[in-house]
Amino acid sequence: MQQANNMPRETTHVDIAWHERLRTRALWVALALVLSLIAWWQAADNTYRAPGVLAWVGSMACWLAAWWDTPRPRLFARGRAGVHVYVLAATGVLLVAALFRFYDLPNLPPEMTSDHAEKLLDVRDVLNGMRPIFFPRNTGREPAQFYVTALLAGPLGLGLSYMALKVGTALVSWLTVALTMWAVRWGLGGSRRLALLTGLLLAISKWHIAISRVGLRFPYTPLATALVLGFLWRAVRFNHTRDWVLTGLALGLGLHGYTATRIVPLLVAVAFAVAFLWARPPRTAWPDWFLRAALAPLSTVIAFVPLLRFSLEHPDLFWYRSASRMASGIAEPGVNVFLLNLKNAALAFHLHGDSAWPNAVLGDPFLDRITGVLFVIGIALVLVNLIQRPRIEWAVALLGLPILILPSVLALAWPNENPSVVRMGGALPIVMLLSALPLDTLLQRANRHARHWHLLALAGTTILILWAAVLNWQTYFVTYRAQYAQSSWNSSEIAQEILTVASYVGGVEHVYIFSYPHWVDTRNVAFNMKNPDWNRVLFTIADIENAPDEVRAIIFNPNDRVHILSVETLWNNDVCRYTVASRTPGKEFVVMVRGEAGRRVCAEHAPTVSR
Repeated sequence: MQQANNMPRETTHVDIAWHERLRTRALWVALALVLSLIAWWQAADNTYRAPGVLAWVGSMACWLAAWWDTPRPRLFARGRAGVHVYVLAATGVLLVAALFRFYDLPNLPPEMTSDHAEKLLDVRDVLNGMRPIFFPRNTGREPAQFYVTALLAGPLGLGLSYMALKVGTALVSWLTVALTMWAVRWGLGGSRRLALLTGLLLAISKWHIAISRVGLRFPYTPLATALVLGFLWRAVRFNHTRDWVLTGLALGLGLHGYTATRIVPLLVAVAFAVAFLWARPPRTAWPDWFLRAALAPLSTVIAFVPLLRFSLEHPDLFWYRSASRMASGIAEPGVNVFLLNLKNAALAFHLHGDSAWPNAVLGDPFLDRITGVLFVIGIALVLVNLIQRPRIEWAVALLGLPILILPSVLALAWPNENPSVVRMGGALPIVMLLSALPLDTLLQRANRHARHWHLLALAGTTILILWAAVLNWQTYFVTYRAQYAQSSWNSSEIAQEILTVASYVGGVEHVYIFSYPHWVDTRNVAFNMKNPDWNRVLFTIADIENAPDEVRAIIFNPNDRVHILSVETLWNNDVCRYTVASRTPGKEFVVMVRGEAGRRVCAEHAPTVSR
């Protein structure tokens, strides 16, 4: 018997298959690492290069292939009839989302701020052939929005304009609604009804709408969060290696969007720790767990390689925006500020919101009254369910809420910037999930009773959602519209007037703006004229005297009476002076045209625009 035990064991088909899989995985991993090194090498000087981008994409594909060792899960597990109804309903939700994001988009928001000018300058660099990995202008920005906008502005024909910025972010927002429904259904394992309700509440959310239509990078964080959560929820439910790898890759790509996304790695780390403690695996299973613990961050690195190189070579630029909010010039103990910020962020959902006028209605709570009540009930339901029927994915969702608001809470040096609808935007998918849960629970329980109870619950749910939609529509399309118009400067109207006057004076190079404190950003005027090189700005009367033949028309702030009178005197009162009415009361501006051109303007054009 002992001799038999010492004999070599016969190799089985299982052994051969196992070794074959191991060999294949090693080849894919090696190829992924080689391609990552090429991508790193090609990312020198903060520049994307075609070979480097191809290597970067290839490294992610090879890395995923190396760990794709489980069958592809089916998104729809039931019959085709149920799938068709769900797809039709999801399409309806996306149509609602499109309505709230694209309705009257050319006119709301109506004007650009200085942040938009900075964005368009970066997009212009891309259109002119530059390929930055990180955009250092304006305290530094991640690259995703600039390349999306360049695609819209150039090949897709929207031009270097505010509209290109707004369409890009509205599309990202619309995609986030779809990804959130997918994350709830496929990742969380929620019912189709819960996925639809979550998507619908997100579709009509004034919070999400406001940060999406303004044309800045803000909606990229909810997009990244929804994508990461879809894989993360599935990872903690089933603990498949593939899902942890997908979580890491999604996170690495998401970090290319908006600075607030940098808090999401903390959510992934906490989720893994919770999953480990929840499962309480035997020591023999620890190596598999530690492998997965390593694979998620390694996958993030694979997807983050170009930006990772920049962040290591230029940490001052990469971290400046975050560090300036967290640590520069804190006047009182950081713990006190943190606790105050945490309290204000918690109250932002229901009591007092953002204080930045471009981002939302000043002080308006993040949630409408209906969604706000549902949100509180949803949190209570999750807590009760965790006690009665614990499910780890819901524990991760609840823990994610305080983590994802930290980018706003950690503004320790600038507590007046907290709460922020944009920095707390990563919490949007979870907030809407928790708000949808009470409605889903109501409908689920009504199904167990007589048909009339189900119809009554369905009618009540419909009324609540319609009520919430009306409240959100009113807040954004009426109140926010009026606030934004009154707070922003009418650079598009000034640009239009310059183009008109230019036809009388020989070209836009002869029309100037006289600078005035806290007035219009002349770069926005140039972009609205579709002439970004235009930069005709006067600062003193001497500027006119030094170029007497060049300055033929001037735009003034109406409050700048001193310079208006001085220029009239300088030009011997041989001028046409008129005030252009604005669509927004209080935004009028003065135009002065000299000589014969001025007389023609006063005769032909001024009467049509003067107030």
